[in-house]
Amino acid sequence: MPNDTEDIVLNINHTRMAAALAEYKEVVAQFRNLTDIRFKLLTYLPLGTVAAVVVSKESQMTTQPAVALFGFVATLCIATYNKRNDQHYDELVARAAELEQQELGLTHGSFSQRPTSWLKYGPVPVEHRWPIGGIYAAATALWAYLFFKALVEENVPLPFAHLTMIIAPALVILGWLALRYIESFRRKRLRRAVLAVMDTLVATRPDTESPKRIVELAELISAKECLLGVDKKKAIRRLSYHWSAYTVTQDVASSSLLLSEVVDLPARWIRDIWTGRR
Repeated sequence: MPNDTEDIVLNINHTRMAAALAEYKEVVAQFRNLTDIRFKLLTYLPLGTVAAVVVSKESQMTTQPAVALFGFVATLCIATYNKRNDQHYDELVARAAELEQQELGLTHGSFSQRPTSWLKYGPVPVEHRWPIGGIYAAATALWAYLFFKALVEENVPLPFAHLTMIIAPALVILGWLALRYIESFRRKRLRRAVLAVMDTLVATRPDTESPKRIVELAELISAKECLLGVDKKKAIRRLSYHWSAYTVTQDVASSSLLLSEVVDLPARWIRDIWTGRR
């Protein structure tokens, strides 16, 4: 009988390990795909922008405001797409690290031991995000310059036309810096909102007043609807559906999982925020 029990445990562990390894391979494959997409965009976007300007110059296409406006909008959309890919990229790295540490037993895994961005040249940090954003901002600024050049060159006195053509790309760069500030500010607000809800969840104890607790939590979550994207009615429905599983194994892991089910943010990200890892 003990041998049968041991065999069952070994089979369960083997199945779990095989499933974790299969997921790990898929996560790494998706990580490589996103990295490949990023490098292709970084290669083709600046080259394509310059090539389009050079080729269209002979056919006078750059004198048409619509062409430059199209390039401006297309670059802006690609930059937005890349920004969303960054979010997936971060989540894949976090999941791969979690699998390495908790499922595969890789203490010194490639993802769990990724070095932080420690190098700086004066105030300039050496990292991925701002150089990539700078390339998109430069390409967008070039299209803005061409748009206003085509728009004002023949219709506005020369000194004012030149001033307008200089101001347009400068405004794009300032806009990019403003967006970076907004992103940082919103990230901090989102972290504070998640921490506030997690503090309440972790401190909550199962009792006979579960409906009251659910309403209180729903009000707390809906108060941050602009950040968490969930109104009171939706929060109550989701909390009610997942509440029983949460009260059975109430801890940080179950609290972060419950909140993730309500606000559609990754449970491991929520847990890392609350424990101070991110």
